[in-house]
Amino acid sequence: MMLEIVKKGYSCICKLEESLSSFNMCALTFLIFISAIGRFVGKPINWAVDISLLLFAWGAFLGADVGIRENRIINVDFLTAKMPPAMQRTLAILWSACIILFLAVIIVYGIPLCISNAKRQFQNITMSYSWVTAAVPVSAFLMIISSGVKLFRQITDFPSTAHGSGRDIV
Repeated sequence: MMLEIVKKGYSCICKLEESLSSFNMCALTFLIFISAIGRFVGKPINWAVDISLLLFAWGAFLGADVGIRENRIINVDFLTAKMPPAMQRTLAILWSACIILFLAVIIVYGIPLCISNAKRQFQNITMSYSWVTAAVPVSAFLMIISSGVKLFRQITDFPSTAHGSGRDIV
């Protein structure tokens, strides 16, 4: 029962994350286009650069988690593909554990960065720059969850997670 609630909650978070990432990239493209037109006609939209930076940071980092979850991250396996399955499984588990450790380090250093930028303001809007830097630890936390699920699958059902075949986590 509790596991089903957690799975449903995680599924909702995943859908929200995909929607936010897609929206951010579309809005970013639109803002940059409109800003370029404004500069061309002599009416620059100065705040568009700041909003674009915010949208890019969140879109890129949330998109990275979507890529991890859907197993769409670049994978160079010309050496490991020739190894026996037991060795492939061991390396995959070891690599996933290293990724989780690296993401934890990003959170440890990202939170103080976010806090130190709390008083820093954007150039053209009255908004804290922490909203940009918060994308790093928040997304790293979400990537730890996705990588943890992937690690669990690698331990329990390795052959199905060996190659990037798409949605094998959710």
